[in-house]
Amino acid sequence: MPIRPTIATVDLDAIRHNLGVIRQLAPGSPICAVVKANAYGHGLCEVALALADAGVDWLAVALVEEGARLRAAGIHIPVLLLGTGYTGSTRGIVQYNLTPAIYRVDQLESLAQVASSRLVRFHLKIDTGMSRLGLQPEELGAFLDSLNNHPNLRLDGVMTHFANADIGDAELTQTQLDRFNDCTAFIASRGIEPPWVHTSNSAAVLSFPNTRQGLLRTGLSIYGIDPRLERAVAGLRPAMQWTTRVMHLKNIAANTPVSYGGRWTAPRPSRIATLPVGYADGYMRTMGNRAYVLVRGQRAPIVGSVCMDLCLADVTDIPNVAIDDEVVILGKQGDDEVSVYRLAEWAGTIPYEIVCAVGNRVPREHYGSVTRA
Repeated sequence: MPIRPTIATVDLDAIRHNLGVIRQLAPGSPICAVVKANAYGHGLCEVALALADAGVDWLAVALVEEGARLRAAGIHIPVLLLGTGYTGSTRGIVQYNLTPAIYRVDQLESLAQVASSRLVRFHLKIDTGMSRLGLQPEELGAFLDSLNNHPNLRLDGVMTHFANADIGDAELTQTQLDRFNDCTAFIASRGIEPPWVHTSNSAAVLSFPNTRQGLLRTGLSIYGIDPRLERAVAGLRPAMQWTTRVMHLKNIAANTPVSYGGRWTAPRPSRIATLPVGYADGYMRTMGNRAYVLVRGQRAPIVGSVCMDLCLADVTDIPNVAIDDEVVILGKQGDDEVSVYRLAEWAGTIPYEIVCAVGNRVPREHYGSVTRA
C-alpha cells in the first residue's frame, strides 16, 4: 500500500472499450496491441492481461525483457518484438518464444544459429520512408536469397511503419504504402506469402482507411488517446487518471519569490499549496508557470519551478482548500478536466511522452473487469 498519495489509476474497462472502438473502424481485422514502455505508462502486465482476455491477436513490445515479463505473467498469445537488433538479444527471443521484427541479413544468421533445429518465425520490417529501422526495398532480393539458406527460419509477417500519419500527411503515407505493396508483391513473386502483413499504427487506422489491411498495430489509441493533431475520433476513453493530495499550505506576502530561482513572485498576498509530485515522477519541469491542476473542481496554477519531488500550486482563489484535498494532475474532477493534450501543450511535447514519462515510483492502481476466457 503506497504511503505517498501520488498515484496513477488505470481503467481497464476503458482500455477494453477503446479496443472495441478500433474494431468498429475495421471489422474483422486482427489486432496487435502495442504494450511497450510499460504499456505506455499504464502497467505492462495488467494491461496485457486485459487485452489478451479481450481477444487481441497479438501483443507488441520493444524489449526482450518486456516479452519475458509477459510470458512470466502467463500470456501465451504471439508477442511481436519490435526492438530487435541488440547484440545478444537472440537467445532471449528463442527462450521466450518471441517473434522478432528483423531487417538485416546478419540477424537471420544469428537467429538461425541460436535456434539450431527449432523452427523460429519472424516478421520482416521494411523501411518505406521512416529512415529508422528496416530493410531498404533494394536489399530485399539479397535478404530473401539469404533466407533460403536457413530452413529453420520462417518469414511469418511483413511490416512497415508510417512516419507522418499522425500529422495527416496523406501524400507520404500513400507513398510508403505503395512502396510496401511493391515489396510484398516481390516477396509473393518469390513464392512466399506471409500470413501477417501490417502497416497501420494508431494514427493510420484512425485517418487512412486504405491502410487498414492485415494486422492493425495499435498503440496510443488503445489507451484512449488520439495521436493526431485534430483529436477527432469520438468514443475513445482515456484510461489513466493521475492524482495527488495537498501536502502543505502556506500564506505568503505579496512580492514573495517561490521555488528555485524565484521564477514566480506572488503578485498579491497568496495561499500556496505544496504538492508531492515533481519531475522525478514525470511531471516535467517545464510545467512551472504554465500548467494548472484541479483542486475542489477549480483550476490552480502551478507556480515557480517544479522540483524533483514537489511542486507548488496557487490556491488563493479557491475557498477552503485543506491538507489532503485531492489534486488532479491528469484527468477529470467535477466538470473540468486536465487532458493529456493540454499537458503535452504545456510541456512542448506529444501525448505519448506525457503518459510514458509517469515514473516508476508513481504506483499504478488498476480497476475494471478482467474476465478470463
